[in-house]
Amino acid sequence: MKAQGGRSHGVTPELNRDYSTRTANRQAAFVLPYLRPGMDLLDIGCGPGTISLGLANASVPGRVAGVDHDAKHVQQANRSVAEQGVTNATFLRGDVLILPFPDAQFDVVFENNVFTHLADRAEQAAREVYRVLKPGGLFAARDVNVEAVLWGGLPDALQPLDKLFIRWHHSRGSDITIGRRLPALLREAGFGNTVKSVSADTKGDSESTRAHADMTSSLLDGPFGQALLDNGWAPSATVENMKKAIHRWGEDPDAFFANVHVEVIGWKPD
Repeated sequence: MKAQGGRSHGVTPELNRDYSTRTANRQAAFVLPYLRPGMDLLDIGCGPGTISLGLANASVPGRVAGVDHDAKHVQQANRSVAEQGVTNATFLRGDVLILPFPDAQFDVVFENNVFTHLADRAEQAAREVYRVLKPGGLFAARDVNVEAVLWGGLPDALQPLDKLFIRWHHSRGSDITIGRRLPALLREAGFGNTVKSVSADTKGDSESTRAHADMTSSLLDGPFGQALLDNGWAPSATVENMKKAIHRWGEDPDAFFANVHVEVIGWKPD
C-alpha cells in the first residue's frame, strides 16, 4: 500500500506480488477465533484484498469493507470479489486517517502493517478506528518489528541490510519497528482489555526465499538502493555487494526469513 497522503514507500512489482500472497489464515490468524457469523468488519490498508476476502468468509453474512489509499490495489481487490463471487465484501479508496464511515459502524476493524507506514500518525488512525467501531467492538492490529527479524544463512555482505532498511523507512516517514509500541498505541486511543501475541511472516521453502530475494533486490535496484547512495549511507561497492549477496542467499538451501510481528486485540468499552 501507499502511505496516507500519497507518499509511495517503494512498492515494486515484486513487493506487490508479496502482498498478494497474504491470507487471513496467516496474517489474521490471531483474530479469527474472535469472529462470528454476521459481524460487520473493516480492513484498513487492505491492499489487494487477499486478507479481507478470508475475513469475509469468516464473517458471512456480515459485511466486510476494505479501504486503501492505492487505487490500483482497490481495483485489484474488487476484481477478485467479482471473480470469486464474494457477495459480502466491497473495497473503496480512502484515507485511514479520515475514514469514510459514520460513527459506530463496525464490530471489528483489522489492520496489517498499516501503522508501520503512519509512524507518528498511528495514534490518530487508532482514534479513527475507535470512532467507527460499535461499543464493545474490537480492533485487531498487527505490525512488524524489524529489530527482531531473523535470517537463516545470512551472508556477511548482508549484515548491514536491516539497519539500513530501518533508516530508509524512517527517512520516508514510516517506522518498521512500530510493532513493539502497538499495545501503548491502542491503550492511549481508548481500547481496553488488550490481548497481545507475536507471530512471523516466514519464507522457508525454496520458492518463497527466491521470491524474497527478488523483492529485496528490486528495492536495492530501485528507491532503497538509490537512497543509500544519494544520502551517503552506504558506498556503491556495499550496495553492489548486497545485490549479489541477496541472490546467493535466495539460492542457499538453508536460507529462511522470518519477519516478526506484534499483534494486539483491544476492545472499545460498551
